[in-house]
Amino acid sequence: MAEIAPLRPGDPERLGAYRLTGLLGEGGQGSVYLAEDDGGDRVAIKLLHARFSGDAKARSRFAAELQVARRVSPFCTARILDADVEGDRPYIVSEYIDGPSLSKVLATKGPRSGGDLDRLAIGTMTALAAIHQAGVVHRDFKPANVLVAPDGPRVIDFGIARALDATGTMSSTAVGTPAYMAPEQITGGRIGPQADVWAWGATMVYAASGHAAFGQDSIPAVMHRILNLPPDLGALTEPLRGLVARCLSKDPAARPSSQQVLMQLLVLAGSLPGPAAEAAPEAPAAMLNQGAEAAATDTRLGLAPPDSAYAPGGPQATPQPAQGAFAPPALPQGFPPQGAPAGPGPQAPGTPGGPWTPPPAPGRPGNGPVTHPSWQQLPSATSPGGSGGRSRRRGIGVLAAGGGAALVALVVGASVVLAQMNDDENRPPAPKEGGEARLALATPTSTNGEIDPSHAGFGTERFLSKQLFTGLTEITRDGTSRLRLARSITPDDACRQWKIEIKPGTTFSNGEPVDAEAFARGWARNAASVQANGFLMSGIKGYVAVSGGRSQTFEGVRASGNLLQVELDEADCEFDERLADPVFAPAPKDAGKQDNRSYNLNPIGNGPFKLQSYRAKQEAVLVRNERWAFGRTKLDGVRVQLSANPALRISSFAAGSVDWIPVGTDTTRSARTERNLQVRPAMSQRLLIPITTRGPMRDRRARQAVSYALDRKRIGDTAMHGLGRPAIGLVSPAVPGFAESGRCPACERQNTAEAKRLAEAAGLGPGTELNIYFRETGTYRAWTQAVAEQLKQVLGWEVSLRAVPIEDYGQFTKEITAKDAEGLIALGWQPDYPSAYTMLQPLLGGDQIATADNGRTNYGGWKDATFDATLARAITTRDETSRTRGMLASEKRALDDMAIIPVLTDMDGALVSDKFTGLGLDPDGDPTVATAARK
Repeated sequence: MAEIAPLRPGDPERLGAYRLTGLLGEGGQGSVYLAEDDGGDRVAIKLLHARFSGDAKARSRFAAELQVARRVSPFCTARILDADVEGDRPYIVSEYIDGPSLSKVLATKGPRSGGDLDRLAIGTMTALAAIHQAGVVHRDFKPANVLVAPDGPRVIDFGIARALDATGTMSSTAVGTPAYMAPEQITGGRIGPQADVWAWGATMVYAASGHAAFGQDSIPAVMHRILNLPPDLGALTEPLRGLVARCLSKDPAARPSSQQVLMQLLVLAGSLPGPAAEAAPEAPAAMLNQGAEAAATDTRLGLAPPDSAYAPGGPQATPQPAQGAFAPPALPQGFPPQGAPAGPGPQAPGTPGGPWTPPPAPGRPGNGPVTHPSWQQLPSATSPGGSGGRSRRRGIGVLAAGGGAALVALVVGASVVLAQMNDDENRPPAPKEGGEARLALATPTSTNGEIDPSHAGFGTERFLSKQLFTGLTEITRDGTSRLRLARSITPDDACRQWKIEIKPGTTFSNGEPVDAEAFARGWARNAASVQANGFLMSGIKGYVAVSGGRSQTFEGVRASGNLLQVELDEADCEFDERLADPVFAPAPKDAGKQDNRSYNLNPIGNGPFKLQSYRAKQEAVLVRNERWAFGRTKLDGVRVQLSANPALRISSFAAGSVDWIPVGTDTTRSARTERNLQVRPAMSQRLLIPITTRGPMRDRRARQAVSYALDRKRIGDTAMHGLGRPAIGLVSPAVPGFAESGRCPACERQNTAEAKRLAEAAGLGPGTELNIYFRETGTYRAWTQAVAEQLKQVLGWEVSLRAVPIEDYGQFTKEITAKDAEGLIALGWQPDYPSAYTMLQPLLGGDQIATADNGRTNYGGWKDATFDATLARAITTRDETSRTRGMLASEKRALDDMAIIPVLTDMDGALVSDKFTGLGLDPDGDPTVATAARK
């Protein structure tokens, strides 16, 4: 899910008929909000920044953005619903849709086949045909920009698209993702819709096989193959295989147009009559309608007639396919031949990259705004599923701009992507290669300063380990996971047996192969260390023996070549989500056991960087690893100053001697005036755990009274200095699937009247005594004190703060589980990986009720059979969407009973030099140096 932040001071509460409920993202041109219309349907609204409201040029761009957005048909994209570009506060309203990206689906569920692949092919090509018909070229079509929604795929992120200029051509600026870039994008040729057709073909190969058609190693190698070698079509089968092969022709003129491809797909699916039929679609709109319908239904492509030929302009129009290749049937009469312009225009057939003119809209001459007489076929106020003509489909809101102005796409589901590309003269300079980033980080807290994965539980050692090692998966900035060295990760039906295919041909920085044995070796080494996140391996069969030193290998891990097979003790359909943690990193043969101090201080890894030098408590210097499996980093290296003094890090940044420093609640106050301050929601939450088995918090109404009494925003602003935002649920909005507000009505805003009513109903009037237990740190004391003051002010309760030294966790556990303990427990909690399960099960599971010495963490003693059963079903559900739905239901069950009182979502913060691009915060709050570059 996307990060949905609360509205900020100064943000509007309403725009026209829409009530704003959260902030989705912000760019240089405007802010994008989540909102609800009068009927309760959610929408995405882009609002032009107030500073541009008096700028005629900016307002003109915004209006142009709207015009082009409306020209893009709502066929497998997203619809513009409303707009006001003439008022004092110009805004554009689009659909809000929800669903994972294709890249996420492929990373978690593996390649697509059968009807899933066929629907994907039809839906994405329907979208491209609609985009091209509107006179727009996407220019960055790829799996990450395809949303797999319940009612069919959607093409998103027009962030680098452009409307065609007066000649019908694109500029030669090479923009895109290398693995999906057409040859003309690489060579600087004219870029037209043929480039999107190429990218579609490459995406279909990846979707069907999990492998890129031209590889995914170094960028130069990929570009060489694109320009000179045939594609590897992998697992694609006929009839799609032959059609994709033609889309990947080196010559743009030899590729079919998007309309031709869509027509062919629909003929094969039986949605349109074949070329011999008397009837054929009379207008592109009808074809687009049928494409959208086919993408949302159980569609399969049939085999093409063996004697057909895909050369409607005659047998000499294009080279005939090689023997065994699929030759689709001819297109119905009236559609242009391959290589010819898709509509009227001065292009000579076969001229590579020549001017392209979109076809005229149905019933309209030339290339004016598109109208769709067949829109009545779509849901409307009087058709099933309609709501005043607005679709109720959820997922990605797309706001597309035209001319030279920005095209903005919101990816709401896996992430928020707010891509803005202004006029060429305002475009930021291209990133440069070379140079180093200078960081100031805390001194590693491992026993002897070790920085290898077996000591990378948290802190700076974890950051360094992530730069030195690349694992099977990684967590992206939006909290989702994607495959890295794993080519596929596949569970059996019970999620007990997992097969992991590892990318072949990769090495450690010393040249030693990274294969399945290297991973099995690293897992066993790391599991034996108490300073790694070894508990993430606790479900693997044999973990207890390895962690206890009784075995040097996992009983449930078998390695052979590039295949890793893993057996779990119990079903866990989220096991693959754990694999991005450094504890699952590989190890070379010379790593030895986890106590090999020489290796632990100078690890040999396979990540984007390698260690040049390391002086414990002083400095670590990383340099580019030229053997990295995913190409070259832009930066030559990273220099890390190690210091335990936060104030020294602040002064170093102010002096310009470092480029990135973390800031916490202890340093945010001095950093707040810095224009370089960046923040993002963390996965950790600040919670109040009610002791539900005795005392005043036994009554649910008392727990609800506490929640309603809290002004969370004030607590976050004053006690956390801006690094705490009001919690909207038990699970952080940084965890995918949990960004939507409305899950906790008692958390939404302070309601003192309701708090008093509930407290009185629970028999807890003014003077009620209440304990709050907490671990003594400046941050804990600050926000716990703020809670106590608000409970006294609103309810008149007498609150006692019971502090325990931070280092004495055993004493803390003993006090809060004592028989006479009652009241609230202030607790900070972060899931072990981006999943609700590792938040809900440890804190609320009926089998996790804590005692003084059992090590369990359900400190409040809450127990609910329905919660336990719902959560148990969720973790054993293979389908990700259904699994998330089950965990949301579990969270709701706990919130309805106020089993835990959410207070704040932590925010990670950093001061970041404006000399870099791509240098920010990852989901752990660490600097993103692997993607950073100098401006």
